[in-house]
Amino acid sequence: MSDGGAAAGVFGDRAGQWASWQSSPWGRLRYAVARETTARAIAALPGRLRVLDVGGGDGADSLPLAEDGHDVTVLDFAPELLMQAQEAAGRRGVADRVRVVRADLDDLMTGAGDEPLGTFDVVLCHNVLHYRADVPATVRWLARLARADGVVSVMAPNPAMDVLSAAVRRQDPAGALAVLDSPTVHGETFDHPMRRLGAAEAEEALTDAGCTVQHRFGIRCVMDLIADDERKSEPAFYEQLLDLELRLCEREPYWRTARFWQLTASTSS
Repeated sequence: MSDGGAAAGVFGDRAGQWASWQSSPWGRLRYAVARETTARAIAALPGRLRVLDVGGGDGADSLPLAEDGHDVTVLDFAPELLMQAQEAAGRRGVADRVRVVRADLDDLMTGAGDEPLGTFDVVLCHNVLHYRADVPATVRWLARLARADGVVSVMAPNPAMDVLSAAVRRQDPAGALAVLDSPTVHGETFDHPMRRLGAAEAEEALTDAGCTVQHRFGIRCVMDLIADDERKSEPAFYEQLLDLELRLCEREPYWRTARFWQLTASTSS
């Protein structure tokens, strides 16, 4: 989740708020759907894979891949989150398949890192790009970390849902109008501004980096439009909602307005 030294304190200091969000129904559903979408994206890759989770924080996106038998490296700059990743790996019985690397993303991109990372079969960069000043440069770097015919997966909050959630869920048309053309929004969990980065811009960066987008997913296509949060905590309702989300996540037009977009791309051979 943290992308560099300047942001490490922001993300590390709010690790408790992040954990609370992850355990909420909307947090759990986000990870449940992302686990399925990522599995679809890497299904064609054979054998035991080398996975790099860039800005991976506590490893919530990548530790399930370690449970599936793959080797995972979690890269982040916030020591609090990396410690949580190590502890979670131990609880899940996959500590031998998980390593953590504390490094500043900007240092790594400019070659100032302490050690080369090598190349990987799968490179995840989820919920990081909207904090980056230079998205194309970051995507080019991600693509270089993936081996030929590997997979790069990027994810970020969807600007479309900023508007829809304000107008539909909060019934605040003035708020929706205010955010419509705003370049940033304020993230509540980390109390930090976020750039409103659309999937089209990220796809252009992937294409320019020599990647071919294979999958376009939406994470939480409808959950954020439901105002009744208490119902989301009801097990039966949550399971029905999860089933619906899994069916919608790759369908037109639903993925385009989901809370998060996820693009997965193959690297050039």
